[in-house]
Amino acid sequence: MDQATIKTYDRYYKEYDDEVIEFWDNFPLVIIDEFCKKLKGKRILNLGSGSGRDALILRNKGLEVVCCDASREMVRITKQLGFETIESDFCDLNFKDNSFDGIWAYTSLLHIKKEEAQEILKKIYKFIKPDGIFLIGMIEGVFDGEMERENMPGEKRYFRFYEENEIKDMVEKVGFKFEFQERYKPRSKTYLNQIYIKR
Repeated sequence: MDQATIKTYDRYYKEYDDEVIEFWDNFPLVIIDEFCKKLKGKRILNLGSGSGRDALILRNKGLEVVCCDASREMVRITKQLGFETIESDFCDLNFKDNSFDGIWAYTSLLHIKKEEAQEILKKIYKFIKPDGIFLIGMIEGVFDGEMERENMPGEKRYFRFYEENEIKDMVEKVGFKFEFQERYKPRSKTYLNQIYIKR
């Protein structure tokens, strides 16, 4: 994973959390309901849990959420919220096979190179139980590089945007079956929310 991106989240954890409040307050419940409806059990991994705002939504839906993030400060926040939380670089994930009924990876894999994302998806497939559910959220587009935000001056984060079929090809390549998609455009960027099942 890009260490500069992780350090940016460590330094600007409060600014990031403030930034995403509106995003998650208005997040479409359709995709959350679809994810929950398709689950065969309740134990899920929130991969790239950030400050835990989506984890709170999922916990309120009755799910048992395990958080995982590479940022030390984000891990501290989700632990304070009462979540079982693991600090880990996504490339170093180490769970037993079939550990989770589902994995929720929302705008986390877009912070790593496509080649790394492909390898992590292979691990994700193993971590999920048969007939388990995988949700991936990406930003739609063709951008590949570093971005700086006004509320995070002097710090850059790596982003890799994806086209719809590019995500499908990447995820289905490891064995998942596409089930559902929804677009979410809170402002200028469009978010592609896709659900897959492990067959």
